[in-house]
Amino acid sequence: MVWLIDLILLLAGFVLWSRANNEGDEAWSLFLRSIAFLDLAFITFGNGQLLIEIPALVLALALPSAASLDRRRT
Repeated sequence: MVWLIDLILLLAGFVLWSRANNEGDEAWSLFLRSIAFLDLAFITFGNGQLLIEIPALVLALALPSAASLDRRRT
């Protein structure tokens, strides 16, 4: 069961990394990549720190894209 949860979190981290690659703003892309890297590091070295991994990943996946932030400003 733990492997399944880690696999899902790993997949979500890779989705976040690919989302960062599609962003037009370099700073926002770097921010998303750093969150994805931290999530993947927690999965790899955290030994099941699900109370940290899951909320951080949910927060990162819920962040808007740079394009939608730019549309709100104008």
